[in-house]
Amino acid sequence: MAGIALLFLSTLAWANDADPGAPVPDTDEAGMEVVMVVGVQPGPGLWKVTSGEHFMWILGEISPSARRVEWKSGRFENLLRNSQELLLDFSGYWSANHSETRQLAYAELLPSGVTLKDVIGPELHDRVESLARRFDAPRMEDMHPFAVTNHLAVSAMDSLDLKSFSARFAAQQLARKVHVKVTRFAVPEIPFPERLRNWQDASNAICLQRLVATIGDGGSGVRRLANAWSVGDISALRQLVPSYSFSRDGFRADECAAAMHGGEKQAREYKLRRTRAWLKEAKRVLRTNESTMAVVLMSELFASDGYLAALRAEGFEISEPQ
Repeated sequence: MAGIALLFLSTLAWANDADPGAPVPDTDEAGMEVVMVVGVQPGPGLWKVTSGEHFMWILGEISPSARRVEWKSGRFENLLRNSQELLLDFSGYWSANHSETRQLAYAELLPSGVTLKDVIGPELHDRVESLARRFDAPRMEDMHPFAVTNHLAVSAMDSLDLKSFSARFAAQQLARKVHVKVTRFAVPEIPFPERLRNWQDASNAICLQRLVATIGDGGSGVRRLANAWSVGDISALRQLVPSYSFSRDGFRADECAAAMHGGEKQAREYKLRRTRAWLKEAKRVLRTNESTMAVVLMSELFASDGYLAALRAEGFEISEPQ
């Protein structure tokens, strides 16, 4: 479970055993059928940033995604082969070592004699219990809200045939295959012990409340998000990402982000540092490379204060996918 508290740890798990084109029906709590996309899918189109004769092509990613989808974009691969660098945004991604994993496991547990219901109140507790039964989550009564959020989210993904797929890892593997330079960008995080203290604070109950709202429809919204990314429905992604993403751009934004960072001021300053640092990297590759590929969270392409907005403010020409 290490790393899930910021952005779910992702592995390069392409569904090679999927039957292309074979829909998998499921139903939400209202009995409405939701059909999951499976097989080889192209994903969304690319945003193009232009600076004279220099270009940067940006792929927006989401999590979770459909477990039985294999992302394969011929256009992305062709552009990558003719690029000099791949820029990957790893801000908020935590790869824990063995010591940190053990510390996290201990930090998940509430003090002796305290239960989850004591911390989050009866109404939210009832909703959590109901969703835990629905998604076959492990016993979580002795855990802090941040840990319950993580375990419930992972259980929901397992039940909904979703995975915490990240296109960054797939793109990185492709770049290494075709011998393209890979740059992993990440703004410095606060020290791990401080992060643990922030996560244990009772204010993190807002993140659990947000997750409950996100999957309270039985998962149909999350499935729609995964489908929209798989088939490249940009219009649907604009609507679905803020409500259903499991990354920092969905239920972990705003008040939840403030709780995880130790306050609104800290969360705001972190976001500003992250945007400024990424903009610096983007300007560097647009200056030094003829062609650059990049992967960022989808919300950074939509938000009025995201990465793409920062590039626009600097006067770069932006072309959106059709």
